[in-house]
Amino acid sequence: MDRFLAMKVFARVVEAGSFSKAADALRLPPASVSRTLQALEAHLGARLINRTTRSISITEDGEAYYDRCVRVLGEVDDMEASLSHSKLSPKGNVKVSLPQVMAKNTIIPALPEFFAAYPDIGVELVLTDRQVDLVEEAVDCVVRVGAVGDVGLVAKRIGAYTQITCASPGYIEQHGEPKTLDELDQHLAVGYVLNKSGRVRNWEFVIDGETRVIAMKHKIAVNDGDSYIAAGVSGLGLIQSSSYTLDPLVKSGALREVLMEYPSYPRVVSVLYASNRHQPRRVRVFIDWVAELYARLPTFQGSGNGKPK
Repeated sequence: MDRFLAMKVFARVVEAGSFSKAADALRLPPASVSRTLQALEAHLGARLINRTTRSISITEDGEAYYDRCVRVLGEVDDMEASLSHSKLSPKGNVKVSLPQVMAKNTIIPALPEFFAAYPDIGVELVLTDRQVDLVEEAVDCVVRVGAVGDVGLVAKRIGAYTQITCASPGYIEQHGEPKTLDELDQHLAVGYVLNKSGRVRNWEFVIDGETRVIAMKHKIAVNDGDSYIAAGVSGLGLIQSSSYTLDPLVKSGALREVLMEYPSYPRVVSVLYASNRHQPRRVRVFIDWVAELYARLPTFQGSGNGKPK
């Protein structure tokens, strides 16, 4: 029995909460995961996992062994990382979750430089605006916007951005340009449906340090970032989104920024990962690369000192 592999298998079963999800994360057949854990328990002479037809649970011995496994696996990675990069390059796949628009405009265009630096690492992007469960979905890390309330996750702040309000030239020609927040009562917006609540997102502006929340009227509502922007460009209503998303469209003339004297709070961007999970070196280098990428992008240098969304 390969005890090192057995420790990795056991740790991932605990973190994933099931044999099948651990097998998917490790890219092993489920039967191999089950046999490896049985062999490990036989070697130790102790039951580590209680199994039922519907669920698994860790035993008291399993909890103690898991804590030591995580430390040992971390020490091995640290030892390997201390070697020359020319002798040992990190390998494997990193599974990352982030919003679709952010992936399209920020991460994907920069990935060629990451692959040039780390040719043996593959990246799987899970594009969604919802909050994913890192353990349940076998995700290594997530890039998230706004407040972080997840227990058991480490949040590393990597930037902050402002939001701007825009309209298409066609919309302005037909409906006029709003000059004040009070005039928004006479305008339509494109509604953005929040996946978590199913409600249309309200708009927020900062007036003398106080937040003003406005529920905009709309004729169309979407739950996808690309569709939201496309609806705004098509003149279906005002839209409010990140400066890094809308600036290129403003520069091209497809959109015009409005209400420039009424800012929104900066929104913090963080990369999150599980605090109790052993992080392979490939995951650590990806997190560091993402942080460095955002640090050199001017659109993510907002103060981030406002109240969280």
